[in-house]
Amino acid sequence: MKKAFIQGILTDTLNRSITNMYKFLFLILFFPLAACASIAQSAEREASDPATILIDATGEYHSPADIIYFHINLNRFNEDAEIAFNDHKRLERYLTDFLIEKGFTDDDINANPVSISPRRYSNERGFETSQRVSVKLTDISQFEQMQVELIKNGFDNFSGSFSTSMQKEAREKALEDAVVKARRSAAILAAASGKRVGDVINIEYTSSHGPVYREAMALSTPVASDGGLLQFETKITVQEKIRVRFLLTDL
Repeated sequence: MKKAFIQGILTDTLNRSITNMYKFLFLILFFPLAACASIAQSAEREASDPATILIDATGEYHSPADIIYFHINLNRFNEDAEIAFNDHKRLERYLTDFLIEKGFTDDDINANPVSISPRRYSNERGFETSQRVSVKLTDISQFEQMQVELIKNGFDNFSGSFSTSMQKEAREKALEDAVVKARRSAAILAAASGKRVGDVINIEYTSSHGPVYREAMALSTPVASDGGLLQFETKITVQEKIRVRFLLTDL
């Protein structure tokens, strides 16, 4: 009875050992085969995927500047807030009449509301008003002329920026230039690697629809404008950026 019991234990142990050995052999054989299959699939996938090249390019177009945005900053300072505000309103009334006299309409003018806040300059404390008025000038010769007239009447803080009325056309030209540059760069890189540039696979482009400006010089003192630099044509540089993926083919 005892002998049969021991034989049963030994048989059971042997069976478990054989089962574990089969499992071990299966794992040894399975993983290399699985790895080989994975490598083969990867190689097959790479062989079937087309070769491509990704190019970033920036296109430019120089458009004539035929607009100036004339920025007039109204500021008045006084230790008494009411006096500062009244002085500011006097300037504002003069500027309103001045712009109407020059023939500007609501579409040409953009004005921020007046603000007033405590200020301290050196040892002097008081209140300062602030307001910004922007005027669209389609006659560039008005830019310096208007500054001279305003300086004579108490205005002393100006700035300006060039723009163009052909922004849409300029952006389209800049995009065309970007595509040409992208293909040229791709062709150079492809030739160096023994390939030829094929069709465009996709293009990524995010338009910058904001206005295009270039800073214009403002006068700080009244001077004659005859013979000034504004007589020369000024250009606005419009840029557009794209990312293009090209197909590469064998030579």
